[in-house]
Amino acid sequence: MSICFEGVEKTYPVYAKPQDRLLEWLTGRQRHRVHVALSGIDFVVQAGETFGLIGENGAGKSTLLKIAAGTIRPTQGRVAREGRVAALLELGAGFHPEESGYDNIRFMAALHGLEGADMEAFHQRATAFSELTVETLERPVKTYSSGMFMRLAFAAATAIDPDVLIVDEALSVGDLHFQKKSLNRILALREQGATVLFCSHNLYQVRSLCQRAAWIHGGRIQAIGATEDVVTAYEAHERRRYAHLRSADIEATQQQDAPPKPAVLSADVPVAKIARLTVETADGINPTQVDSFQDLAVEIELESYADAPFHVLFAIVRPDKDNVFGTSTQFRAQGQPLKGVGTHRIRIRFPRLSLLSGEYLWSVYVLDDTGIQVLDMAELVQPFMVLNQKHQEFGVVWLEHEWTLVE
Repeated sequence: MSICFEGVEKTYPVYAKPQDRLLEWLTGRQRHRVHVALSGIDFVVQAGETFGLIGENGAGKSTLLKIAAGTIRPTQGRVAREGRVAALLELGAGFHPEESGYDNIRFMAALHGLEGADMEAFHQRATAFSELTVETLERPVKTYSSGMFMRLAFAAATAIDPDVLIVDEALSVGDLHFQKKSLNRILALREQGATVLFCSHNLYQVRSLCQRAAWIHGGRIQAIGATEDVVTAYEAHERRRYAHLRSADIEATQQQDAPPKPAVLSADVPVAKIARLTVETADGINPTQVDSFQDLAVEIELESYADAPFHVLFAIVRPDKDNVFGTSTQFRAQGQPLKGVGTHRIRIRFPRLSLLSGEYLWSVYVLDDTGIQVLDMAELVQPFMVLNQKHQEFGVVWLEHEWTLVE
């Protein structure tokens, strides 16, 4: 169930004009340039490992995943795969747009070699997991939204209990409920020993899911190893890149002949991004279990790349996405936003945390100065369990109260 990449390279011929392809074939003279999408890819994803792929758009991640899935072939080198492979690549890949959701599920089952009772079992698992209505599944998939597509694709890909699961940015589509359900399904497959090759721009998901990771840059592996080491190196690169873009934009603005104006940053430069969230108690860092009425502190670290002001909102959330408590820098006494290029750290202390027994998570958002537009988010991260071992009260939170006997 491992995946082995040996000297993989992928190149594409690029023609200036469509007719150049025909002229090249007729004359035998090269009329194209070569675009190198991947080069020198050598690594092994071990059986049972969840392996992450990170990098900028256009770095070659999707090409690598398509080669891993077998949907395209490398120009040079080879890929060795073991076991049954399921892939979630482009939305709707493998689906016939004119056929219904039901028919496409049966088609996917047939591609996996299932028939009879096995096909029917596959059909039932996939439709149940997708949570799509009968009316929706009877419609042609060309009428589906991107979220519906994602539900059907993920349900069909994982209904066979694959030995190898390849996921390319699929979990960024759809509602939060289904994203969490899909993440739980990936975790369940991992517990069963499946090999997972996971690509995402959500670095929180990569950190949470993957034991190892590779950073792809310019079609080559820039770093590979323990997830935290690779993600940290990639984040440092992104900080340098954003700083360079910001400097270039400001310099270009200042060199204009027009009267000086405030520098307008390109869309590539984010105002601020969430770097990490750390939970501290007397028992240690990022505990998985907390006692009711225990002191707890949360530290949120952010990287700002522009002078534009921004607010930070965070919430304690239940697994069903109900907000237990949320607050924002906008709600402080002064309500002043954060501002300034560089690292910002916010610390929030909860003396005697009054949560009662249950499962909880954190959600963090970077908002603009109005507190309306979301600039970055990390939702449903750092799960932890609260145990109320000293009291018998039940519910979500402890409320101060007094008993009085009225005759």
